[in-house]
Formats: sequence, structure tokens, C-alpha cells
Amino acid sequence: MPEYPIDKTSNIIFQKLPILIVIIGSFLLCYQHFFAPGEALPLQPGLFSEMVEVPLDIFNWGISSYPLKVENYLIFQNYEVRAPVPQATKTYFFGAVTGLLISLGITLITTFKRYYFIGGMGLVIVLLTLSGVNALNIGGVSSNLSLIILIVGFTIPGMIIHIFYEHISLLKRSLIIIPIIWLTIASLLSLSPAMNPALLFSENIGLTTLGIAAIFLLYVGHAVVGSFFLLLTKLNRGVGLKISWHITAFTMVYLLLLLAIYLHHTGSFSLPITYPPLFPLALLAGYLGWFEVKAKLDQIAQPFDWTIVGSAFYWIGFGITAMVFWKADFSMNEPMQDFLDHWLLYTQIAMSLLFFFYLMANFLGFMNSGKPVDEVIFKPKYFAYLHMRIGSFIALLSLIVYADGVIAPQLSTSSTNFSADYYYATDRPLEARILFENSWIRYRRNSKAKVATALLYEGENQLTLAKQQMEEAFEWEPSVAEVLLAANMAHKRNRYFDALFYLEKGLEMFPNNGHIKNNLALLYSKSNKGQQALELLEDEANADPTMLANQIGLQVKHLLRIESMPTPGKNKIAKINSLAYENVLGNFAAFSLTAEPLDAPLIQQAILRNQWTNQTTAPLAQDIALVDSLYSHEQHTAAQQELRITRVIRSYQAHHIGETLKYLNGLAIDFNGSAGYFHALAAQILTGEADFEKAANELEMAEMMGFRDLKADHLPILYFGGKKDLSFKIADKYDLEFPKWMATEQDPATNSTQESLYFGHLAGLNKATKVDFIAQLDSMEGGPLKVIFAHEILFKKGHWLSENEIEKISNYLFSHNELDRHYIQELVSIARQEMENSPESPLLKAYFPENAPVSSNPYFTPVVLMAAKTASSAEARYELLRSAAEFNKDPKLWGKMISAARSLGLTGYVNAYIKEMREWVPPVELQKILENDH
Repeated sequence: MPEYPIDKTSNIIFQKLPILIVIIGSFLLCYQHFFAPGEALPLQPGLFSEMVEVPLDIFNWGISSYPLKVENYLIFQNYEVRAPVPQATKTYFFGAVTGLLISLGITLITTFKRYYFIGGMGLVIVLLTLSGVNALNIGGVSSNLSLIILIVGFTIPGMIIHIFYEHISLLKRSLIIIPIIWLTIASLLSLSPAMNPALLFSENIGLTTLGIAAIFLLYVGHAVVGSFFLLLTKLNRGVGLKISWHITAFTMVYLLLLLAIYLHHTGSFSLPITYPPLFPLALLAGYLGWFEVKAKLDQIAQPFDWTIVGSAFYWIGFGITAMVFWKADFSMNEPMQDFLDHWLLYTQIAMSLLFFFYLMANFLGFMNSGKPVDEVIFKPKYFAYLHMRIGSFIALLSLIVYADGVIAPQLSTSSTNFSADYYYATDRPLEARILFENSWIRYRRNSKAKVATALLYEGENQLTLAKQQMEEAFEWEPSVAEVLLAANMAHKRNRYFDALFYLEKGLEMFPNNGHIKNNLALLYSKSNKGQQALELLEDEANADPTMLANQIGLQVKHLLRIESMPTPGKNKIAKINSLAYENVLGNFAAFSLTAEPLDAPLIQQAILRNQWTNQTTAPLAQDIALVDSLYSHEQHTAAQQELRITRVIRSYQAHHIGETLKYLNGLAIDFNGSAGYFHALAAQILTGEADFEKAANELEMAEMMGFRDLKADHLPILYFGGKKDLSFKIADKYDLEFPKWMATEQDPATNSTQESLYFGHLAGLNKATKVDFIAQLDSMEGGPLKVIFAHEILFKKGHWLSENEIEKISNYLFSHNELDRHYIQELVSIARQEMENSPESPLLKAYFPENAPVSSNPYFTPVVLMAAKTASSAEARYELLRSAAEFNKDPKLWGKMISAARSLGLTGYVNAYIKEMREWVPPVELQKILENDH
């Protein structure tokens, strides 16, 4: 056809701009499908935690070990179907781009010859009636005024130009028509009383663009076969190969593949494979179709005189089609996706088959001759191209009928989903729920509509109807989202076996789906089927960080495959669970975690608990401020309780024993329901300090407050802590047996053993004077128990010892090579009150921050007395000694406290303290202590 000069601006507007939009649309479509699928209906891992018991410390008293057990977090992630996410921004963009392309297309229609122009404008009017613009309610509900304004604004300027100004340039036409079209749209939006009319227009224009996309897909129906034939004929020029065999083989293979996909989509026959998405075929046909278009423009008479019009129309149609496929994908409008897929298959099969017959009928005789067949491919008269198209329509109708005309409900349901999405985005859940429910009833492969209906019913607290929605979904062919939602809803209602049925049934339908495997594994774990749970996760864990974290958590929870724990990498939740694993084993982790402000509250709590159980990395004051800040922002009582337990762990790790015990007492008062646990925890800490008297009192309180996890190892604590009768009662009540080394009053024939004598000495050491504990040490036989007792004397009673006694005990300890000699030397310096700098031993360094002694452990009496000497004032000295004396009944410590109180004139307190000391200190020893301190 003849070429007419086109200015550069027109070429940019009508040629390059549509091509750019095609490229953008193709990119958005591919990105949406491969990198951001399911954004409109997100499947996201929800967090929940379980606790595993780990040893914070272990107290070895020679006869038996007493672990100080706390709980660590195991974080699990269960995939949940979230509420649909409105895609308003993308919908605005879709509406603006497709509106621009439509306005460009209308401008091009004005260049058509007379009858083609009439037909083109008629088609525009038909497509505009599909736009649903009357939903803007201009002039009232059910008024057609909106549609009239739209048709007038879109068509009248073009008609005037075509009739009266036919010879003006394409650029001038666009400068007149495009602004009027957009002014029309702006007027409609400004006049509409509807909520968010721009979003409503952008949603409803989808049906118009869907019609344009259907026309474009029909136009490129034989593009793949046609472009391949054009390539063969060009390559065969002057060669003379039998390309008829090539085109026949290619077409047969192509049609067989299309037919297999067609049978799968109609439900007639499916191969046991994963079928690919069809949008790449649409893009391929679109890009290849351009080579056919160039041939058609040269060989077929066109309804316009400018070549740019034909190519511009093609790229505009392609651009709208790419955007329509993207719209179906990002909004998860499955009826729309299915319509596009079905229509693409119908057009490709029908048009490709008839085009192949067209080629064979017209060119079989000389297509192998090497002549330039491509130059006349659309010119034969024997079986004209027009007749081929008529035959294709007949084949197309046959395919539609065979598929039971499913494209009709797909098309109408697509429109319903447009409206439902609009109401949902404008926060009108009732209207949205009605439309979504109606949409699913009309077309069942519509998982977003079904899930949204169930979630909206749940939001209305109509739980029975929400459950019914999921049961209906399982009567058909549920999607992964429907399977997960049904199981999660059943689980929330504590219907474990229902949830198990849904997930197991879902795994049968989707055997390779990681989301279902993950949730089913967690459900198995809940019923203590740890091995089955791990078998589900092990194949997927390397590729899925969520499943990796869950696998580590399950291995720790069930203590399975502990020797082959996966590496957490940079996965934060996996690292939290790995910290719990290291804490179970009592190992230091090779990494550390820090709670970040952007982390979820549960993640922050888990990091603090597990990290501080393993090892601390920041100063105590900084950590305490952090946990207190989290506590102040937490609303749930259970979480507040766990945060305060975490604070206890941090204080204990800093060796602030007194503060830890006081805080536990406060927890027992504030959380009365868990008071038994807190008293038992305090008893464990006091056992570690060999204060069996207070530990026995705490165990008694724990049992009274409902603590039932009492063990045989608790009986010696009760017995030697002054609760002999209670120890027998507990043994009978919980069917416990006393350790064999104990000699109890219930068995008078049994002589006291070395072990029971040692345990008695250890129980009385805190209150003992030098006369008692030196004699007890000398009476003991050599061995591990005497080593422990000697160490305890040096640690707690070093301030009582003379130089000769210190020398004697330290030499005895040095004689055991397995002990840390440097630690013993520093402990001797502390006993002598000579430690000037901070010790190098990690076990002692915590008591000398900034090279000054602190009284954080009230049972470490020599350090407490050193700290008292360096107190800033008499009042501070008295308060320090009084705080330590609340726990420690060392007579010399009390003597120093009485002296400090006397210096402050606190006579009443002095008399009370002396009266109390008489209960455990012999009068002669008491007199010596008071005289020395005075």
C-alpha cells in the first residue's frame, strides 16, 4: 500500500508508545506470575511458639546434679491464608494505560474509509456498553446518562473530524480527540456520587478491554504457524528444500500440544504432568504476529491509507491484551484468567488448523520450489484468505460447544469479580461478600472468591457459614488456599482430626505443594508424630527457609536426629531454634542474635530468651532497659509473664542472685496462677547456692501453689533444709524414693553415710561458724565430696579463715590437678580481702565490674564484705549488708550489718537482729562476733 509522510511526533505517539506499553505489559505480566504470584490472596507464614526445657545452669554437689531449668522458645511458622489484599494502585495504572490506548485507537479509526469507519465506530459503541460506566450512578441508579456521556465524548469528535476535516494530520486529530476523551472521563468521575469513582471506572473498564483482547487473540490465531511458514519460505529462497514436510510436522506437533492442553482445560483428559501457564503463548503469538502483519499490509487492501495506522492498531491491541492478562493475574480473577486461556486455545487451534489447510490448498504445489512464496502468501484466489477465516469461525464454534460454552459464565463472572473487588477495596465487606459468594456459585474454579467469602463470614462472626463455605469448596476441586484455610479454621475450633483430613486430602491433590506439607508436618508434631513430620519437611527444607526453620524446631522439640542438625544460615527464625538446640546441649552458639525494632514482638521475645540463655553480649543495664521497654508495650498477660521470666534469666546470667530471687518472688505474687512454677524456680537457684533451708521453703510453697513436677532429687533438699516431715509426705504422695545414700529417720537401722553427713554439712554451711565447718572439713574422708566442701568454705567462708587455714585449704585444692589453679589463686586473694583488680577468671570476673567488687551474689560473703568496705557512705554500707543478710545467714555478715546499723543509731534494728541471730548462733560465738565488730 502507498506510504504517506508521518511526522516524528505522530510516529512516537502511535508507534513507539504502544510498543513501549507492550514491553512494559509483558514485563509486568511475567514478573507478576513468576515473582509475585498470589499477591491479591497472600499465603503467609504465621508465627506461633512452643517451649522446650533447657538447662540454664547445672549445680553439681557431688552426690547428684541439680539443673536449673528454664524454657526456651521454638518458633514455628504455619502458612495461613490472609484476607485478600486490594490491588487499587495496580488497578488505577491498568485503567489509565488501557484508557490511553483506547483513546489512541479511536483516533486511528477516524482515518478509516467510509464504511469501515462506520463499522469501527459501531464496534467502539458496543465495547463501551460493556464498560459498566452506568455504575457511576450519574443521574440516579439505573440511569443511562453515564453511558450516553461516555459514548458522546468518545465518538462524536471523531465523527466530526471524519466528516468535515478528513485531510488534517494524525497529530492534529490526536490533539483534539485524546483531550476530549480524557475530559469526558474526568467529567464522569467528578459528577459521580459513587465512592471512589476512579477505582470503579478502572475496574469496570476491564470488560471492555477483555473484549478488545479477545479480538486481538482471534486476529493472531495463526501467528505462530504463519510466522514459521514465512521464515521457512525466506530461508528456502533459491534452495528448493521440501519445506512442506517441515511446516506439516511443525503444525501437527503444535496442534497436538494445543489439543492436549485444550482437553486438560475442558476436563476431558489430563496427563500426569504440570501444565504450563498459557500467557507466554499469548505473548509469543503477539510478537510473532508482527511479521504476519507486515505481510498483510503489503498484500491485502486495507481500510486506511497510512501504513502506520495498521501497525499502530496492532501494537495498541497487543498492549491492551498484555495489560488484560496482567490484570487477570494481579487481581487473581480466575474466571478472567480461564476465559483468556480458553479463548487463546480456541483461536490458536481453529485458526492454525484452517491456516495450515489454506497453505496446503494454495501453495503445496510450489512451496518447495524456492520461489518467494512469502510475497504472495495472502493473495491466492482458489481458497481465499477470507474463506479460511470463515472456516476458522466454524471450527472455533465447534471448540466452544465441545467445552460446553464455558466461556459465557467465565465472562460474566469476571465482571462480577470486578465489582466485588471494587466493593472490597472501598471497605464495604457486606456487598463484597455477597458478590464473591454469587461469583463462586456461578463459576466454581474461583478460589479467591470462595476464600474471601469464608473470611468475610468469619469477620462477621458467622463461623458456621464460614465453615460451610470450606465444606462446599471440598465438594468440588479445592485450591491450595482453600485447603489451608479449611484446615486452619478447623484447627481454630480445636477440630484436630478435621484439620488433619483437609491437609492429607490436600496433599493427595497437590503432592508437591510445600505449604500443605509444612502445615501437615506441624499438625503431625502436635500429635507427637515427630518422625512423620520430619519426613514431610526434609525434602523441601533446603529450598524453603520457612520449612528449614520448622525442621530445626521439630528436631529440637522431639529430640530427633540431633546429631545432624541443619545449618541455619542467615535465617533468623532458624537461628532462634538453633539457639534452643545449643542450649539443650549446653553449648555456646557460634553466632549471636540481636532483637531488632522491626521484628515481630514474638521474634523479639524469643531472641532475648534464647540468646540470654546461651550467652549475653551487651551490658546488663542495656539489656534490662530493652526487656522493660518490650514489657511496657506488651498488652497480653501471658507475653508479659514470659518477658519477666526473660528478665530473671538475664539477671541470673549476670550473677545478680539476690535481685533474681526478689524478682521471682514478685512474679509469684503478680501471676498467682503460675506461682508454683516461680517458687520452684527460686528453689532451684537456692539449691545452687546450697541454701537448702530457703530452697525447702520455696519447694513447700511451690507444692502448695500447684507445682507437681517434684522428683526424688528434691527429697534431700527438703530433708536437710529442715522439712523432714514434708519430705516423707512428698515421697508418699508422689511415689518417690529417697536416694540410697540417705539415712532417714524412717529407717533407724541405717547408719549415717558419708554422703548424708556431707550433705548435712553443706546444708548448714551458710549459718556455720569456723569452729563448726573446720571440724566438719577435717572429719571428712578424702575424695570429690571433700573437694567440693573445701571449695565452698573458701568461696563462702574465706573471711573467717586465718592465713594458715587458707594455706591449708588452698594446698588441698591445688593437690587436685583437675581444678583450675588460677581460679583457686584468685579465690584465695578474695578470701584474704586482697583482690585489687578485676579477676581474670570468667567465674569471678562478673563480681568485679570496673575493677570494684559488687554484692550481686549475697552468698559470696567475702566479696560482699569487700563491697561494703568501699561503700560510698555509712547508709550505703548498711543497705548493702542488709540486702545480703536477707538471704545469707553468715554470722560475721550479720555482725557487720549490726555494726553498720549501730553506727547509724538504729538501735531498734540492732536489738531485733541480735535476737534473731540467737536462733542459730551459739551464745559464746555470738558474743565474740559482736565484740569484734563493735
